[in-house]
Amino acid sequence: MTRKSLFRILIISIFIMLISALLGKVTIASDNARAAADFLNIGIGARAAALGGAFTSVVDDATAAYWNPAGLTSVRGIGINLSHFSWYQDLNLEYFGVAYPVNDRLTLAVSAAYLSYGTIEGYDVNDNPTGNVASTYDLSAGLSAGFRFSDNYSAGLGLKLIEVSLAGTKASAVAVDLGMKYAFDRYLFSLVATNLGQNIKFDQVANKLPVAIKAGVAVKPFGPTGLVSLEIEDQLYGNLIIKNGFELNFNNKYFLRTGYNYFPQQENRILGQGLTFGAGAMFGPAQFDYSFTPRDNFSSETIHRFSLDFHFAK
Repeated sequence: MTRKSLFRILIISIFIMLISALLGKVTIASDNARAAADFLNIGIGARAAALGGAFTSVVDDATAAYWNPAGLTSVRGIGINLSHFSWYQDLNLEYFGVAYPVNDRLTLAVSAAYLSYGTIEGYDVNDNPTGNVASTYDLSAGLSAGFRFSDNYSAGLGLKLIEVSLAGTKASAVAVDLGMKYAFDRYLFSLVATNLGQNIKFDQVANKLPVAIKAGVAVKPFGPTGLVSLEIEDQLYGNLIIKNGFELNFNNKYFLRTGYNYFPQQENRILGQGLTFGAGAMFGPAQFDYSFTPRDNFSSETIHRFSLDFHFAK
């Protein structure tokens, strides 16, 4: 048996053990409110959303800065991603990312995500209107790097500044994301740890960041025409989530997608909750993606996401 084959077996064994551990692990807590800056869990990009968020092993565009920095090594040329979606009520999430391959092994990226809360009316203790509340938003901005150790294995690191502003009162923290990606034949594997860092202190109260561990696998069973992905996410101060995604590829120009999120600890599930649908199309160097979520896990409202992804030759 060759050294290369032994390395593959070792990587697969590690993933099997990690997935088994995640499936059998009781989460530290089931209440998402125990962590601050929860906007970091929303997800970025219409393609990822359409695949149910099972994306850490699949990502190959500038959103890798959010999903898995090791995926930056899969970006073709210079990658730019612009994403938008309107969440429930007046919440809007915007994302901007640029990935630049320095050489055949190293790819750098800068990115920013901004969640606006729209206009919020203020009231005093007697319920009298006081006008609009001062600046309220969530922001994450960072620098990421992906490094290719071999044709099969990549690792990545992301450093980001997180800022939360509530009625003009601000809190900030620094966090890192760690990721790895391994590919061979038609299989892709990933392991990611996100939002590792200091507590965010808001009005003298320190809150933990929404740390999460993700293990994913994707396979192209029929070659490039189809993709199936599975991901297990363990939110250390939240829920365990099992994510699934399916994508059909028509001549690398048109795409149909669907995904599903399963929350093992959730009770009273609603029919259709957790389902996502989407489509994409290539227009020269640009790819347009759209996703539709009939019922988001946090809201009864439908959600529409839009993304533009550009790839330019270096």
